[in-house]
Amino acid sequence: MKPRRSIAHDPLAESEIMKAFYKPDAAQNAHEAASGLVKATFYLDPTDIVSLEELQLKIRKREGRKANKSELMREAIALLVKEYTQ
Repeated sequence: MKPRRSIAHDPLAESEIMKAFYKPDAAQNAHEAASGLVKATFYLDPTDIVSLEELQLKIRKREGRKANKSELMREAIALLVKEYTQ
């Protein structure tokens, strides 16, 4: 008789393809962690989120590449630091 698997058994969890499909950010997070970046959480106004996403679209149209929000936030912080330290 074939052993029964429990309800908690997830056959897709064993598939490398499915892991990559459902967790595509894992590679990006590992890359960012390896490059010395630190994860931070910020609360933003909904209009700021819309503005950030619109900026992402403009960069994609202009440069043909996807700008990630972390990159945009690092650049914004650099501009603020430059403005207030002069």
